[in-house]
This record gives sequence, C-alpha cells and structure tokens, in this order.
Amino acid sequence: MIENARNWFVGLSQRERILVGVAGLLLVGLAGYYGIARPMFGAMVSAEQRYLDAVEQRARIDAKVAALQQPKDGDVVRFSGAIDAFVGQSAGETGIAVASVTPQSDKRVNMVVESAKPTALFGWLARIEQEGVAVEALSVNPVGNGTISANLTLRSN
Repeated sequence: MIENARNWFVGLSQRERILVGVAGLLLVGLAGYYGIARPMFGAMVSAEQRYLDAVEQRARIDAKVAALQQPKDGDVVRFSGAIDAFVGQSAGETGIAVASVTPQSDKRVNMVVESAKPTALFGWLARIEQEGVAVEALSVNPVGNGTISANLTLRSN
C-alpha cells in the first residue's frame, strides 16, 4: 500500500506535489489542534475550576468546623502572635491570593486580596472573627470568573 502511494506521488507534477504537501501540513495542523491542543486546554480549564470549587468548599467546611468548635460559654479563642503574620498565614491556608499585608499598628493591619471566591473570603472572615479579629473596613470589587478582589482593614480585639 505504501508502495502504491509512493508511485502515485512520484507520478504527480511539481505543482501537484506542492499542493498535496500543503494539504498534508494543514491536515497535520488540524489534527494537532483538535486532537491534542484543544483537549489539553479544556482539561486544564476543567482542573482549575475543580480546584477553585474545592478551595471554596474547604472554606465553607472550615467555617462550619470553627463554628462547631466555638466554646459554649461565649469565650473567644484568641490567636497568638502578631496580627499580620496570623492574617497572612490563615488567608494563605484558605487559598486566598493575598497581594499585601501592611501592619498599621500592633493591633491593626491593612490587607489587599488579589483574587478570591466570595464564599471563601467571607467564610475566612467569619472564622477569623471567631478567633478575635474584627473587620474595620472592607471594600470588595468583582474581578471576573466569579472571583473578587478586596481591600480590608482588620484589628485584633
């Protein structure tokens, strides 16, 4: 069969060989795009969405667990250490992309969040409020893809 194809190709004129070669390259390009590149891109987008959904679900679960672990007598479980370190670390553990954490005093910090799912951000805020950190100011803006950016001023009680 390969010998028949080779004989057929040799029997073509120079112009026909060029056209068949270009058609072959186009066929390889289309097969590469629709058979390799497009499915891989779709898989990457799907994996990223599953990851963001998992981060959001974890924030909801963490908030529920923290609410269940809240002492019954109403005492607040306080964090230990500097507020900027606590806020930066707990936000990172929740999966919130923090641009900057700027201490304003020993008990106050300004924080800029680049991107977060709304439920993850507000679940995290509820959790740290239970640990003795209050929100003084909050500015939220939509970013796209169902995410938000935020500028927060937090203080320890």
